[in-house]
Amino acid sequence: MKDLNIVCLIKQVPVPKAMKTKADGMMDRSGKSMMNPYCQNALEEALKLREKVGGKVTVVSMGPPNAEQSLREALRRGADEAILLSDRLLAGSDTWATAKALSATLEKYCMPIDVLFAGLQTIDGDTAHVGPQVSEHLKMQQVCYVDKITPKEDTLEVRRLIEGGYETFEVPLPAMLSITKEANVPRGPSLKHSLEALKKEIKVVNVADIGLSKEEVGLAGSPTIVSRVLNVVVDRPPVKLFNEGSMAERVSQLLEAVNKDLEAEENE
Repeated sequence: MKDLNIVCLIKQVPVPKAMKTKADGMMDRSGKSMMNPYCQNALEEALKLREKVGGKVTVVSMGPPNAEQSLREALRRGADEAILLSDRLLAGSDTWATAKALSATLEKYCMPIDVLFAGLQTIDGDTAHVGPQVSEHLKMQQVCYVDKITPKEDTLEVRRLIEGGYETFEVPLPAMLSITKEANVPRGPSLKHSLEALKKEIKVVNVADIGLSKEEVGLAGSPTIVSRVLNVVVDRPPVKLFNEGSMAERVSQLLEAVNKDLEAEENE
């Protein structure tokens, strides 16, 4: 196995502390943002596989123009090429419409793909749908919850997390792999790749470029309807853990904390 065409899906998400929704239930993406943490794990696996077998890594994202920030970050970490699908028509896309648009982008600009990487999920939507949906559109093998990849002669040995243990598969190519945070510790940008990234152009395409109509993307192409959004506020105090010292010391700490809480309640 050598010189694989590797593609990694990247999403830019709001920084957790700045994450909020608008009145219509859509995510507010006007604030500070970052590369989705799980996408960082996926990119790391893509780069590691290229280092083992050769080839190139292309990162692909769908989002507003400022999503170039995360793609540029991926180039600084070692990705070879970057493509951004950006169009106001895409606003409000659910996972179905997102997967359709990304699949059309990959079909036009990236095929044939040997291995497609995706983060297990994103921290803004938490659906874990897009990677598997894209693989279905492209008719690729797929394995989710992957934490270890070993290239063989013409297949990949892949280990995935399951409840209580692991499963190991020998996967023929092409294949889509969604990567867990347990798989690796993502590398940061290097000076070499940062200098190279300054010379690289991010290819920006729109809905018309990938051959889709406005009825197939955005809210018009999304069967998921947000009926309402609830702001859940947790007002109970945080859980206190007593796990240091001997058992007698921990019991003493627990009793002391309980007595303080009781006194506080009596004084209210």
